[in-house]
Formats: sequence, structure tokens, C-alpha cells
Amino acid sequence: MKTKLSCVLGITILLICTKLNAQSEQFTDFNLDKKEITSGDFITLDTESILEDFRTQLENRLELSEKFNEQVSPNDIVFAMQMLGVGAGLGLGEDETLWCLQAAYYYRLKLFQRSALYGSLGIDYNGASIGDQTQNLFGFQLGLMMFQTISALNEVRLIYGLLGGYGFGSEKFNGFTTDITRINVALVAGFQLMLAARWSLAIQTNIVAHNRWTYKPESGGEFKNDFTNFFFNKNNLLTLSLIFHLKKRQ
Repeated sequence: MKTKLSCVLGITILLICTKLNAQSEQFTDFNLDKKEITSGDFITLDTESILEDFRTQLENRLELSEKFNEQVSPNDIVFAMQMLGVGAGLGLGEDETLWCLQAAYYYRLKLFQRSALYGSLGIDYNGASIGDQTQNLFGFQLGLMMFQTISALNEVRLIYGLLGGYGFGSEKFNGFTTDITRINVALVAGFQLMLAARWSLAIQTNIVAHNRWTYKPESGGEFKNDFTNFFFNKNNLLTLSLIFHLKKRQ
């Protein structure tokens, strides 16, 4: 009985040793320095090609990121070197309606950390209807405007500055025509909102404006009228402008 048990134990130990030796030889065949990793007969992985694909994708991503950064910059969006704007304004009183159409060119004179100073040159058309009286004037404008960033992402900015203008035209009332010239200086303020990388919307009005009108009736003679408007006033138009930002150039 003991002899049979010893034989069984010996055979069992021999089988276990044989199995362990076979597994040891299989693991010994695995070499980390190989470019291919084989797992049975199912999958063969080429480590060099995998790493090469990864490097290629990483380089492409970096290249795209660099191109994007070159094309879009916060300074390009908010403080373009040149801008063109077109807009319209409206003013309403009890028996008066005033309107204007305008266009302006902006050139950046000085760049600060979160603001920029622009010089502007514009043209405008102003019309007014006061009962049976009508006015039509064409004019030119010169301005110094500061654009101040007031949001973290540069999409909103405060506008303020000085604007001076000269206009000429005529006034008609009861069949009579009077020639008019106008000189005005105004402190203006408003806001600008970025709609896209190169488009923005601006709204502004006069905080205070001084005007000098000169009238020359067709019957002869000349007289002047000087007056000052403050903030919300029928003569201080609220204007809305669409501005196109030209490509920034350093």
C-alpha cells in the first residue's frame, strides 16, 4: 500500500516539474528588446510602428496648434491695427426726428497692455425733421478714441474719447432755404462687443457736446447759434455701428 502511494506521489511531482519547466522556457523566449511582441497565435504587435504613429500624430497636433496661434491672437481680435466702420443713429423728440448715416476709418496710434488709442477719420450724413422744417447736412469727423478691455476674454471693451466735426448743408421751411454750417466738439462714450475674430458691434453717444451753427438765409444776412448738449438729449444721437477689423500688422 505504501509502495503504491509513493509511486503516485512520485509521478505527480514529476508531472508538476515538467509543467513548470515548460512554462519557464516559454517566458524565457519573451524578449523586451524585440520589436514584436507575440501572444500565442492570436496577436502580433509591432512596437516600433506604434511609437512612430504616436510621434506622427503628436507632431501634427503641435503643427496645427502653432498655425492656429499664428492666425488668431487676442491682440488681432481686440486691437486691430486698422478698422472700418459703418453705422446709423437716431434721435427722437416731441415733434422732432433726427437721424444720421456714418462711416469711419480707424488707425491704431498707440498700444497699451489692455487698451489702445485710435485716430479716426469719418464722413456722415445728418437729417432732421422738425414739423414743417427739414435739415440735411454732410460732414467730416476727426477723433481720438480709446478702446479699453473690460472683460477677461477681450470680447467687450469700453470706448471713450473726443470727436470733432464740420458739416454743411441746408434747411428748408415754408418754401425758403437757409444755408447751414456746423462745427461741433463732443466727448463720446460707448461699448464694443466682438461678434467674431474680425467683426464687432459698437454703440455710442455723446456725453457732452458743444455746437456752433451758422445760418445764412437766402434773403441775406447771417446769424449764429451756440449751444451745449449733455448726455441723453434729442440732439445727442445714439449710434450703432458694425466694425470690420482689418488684419493686424506689427
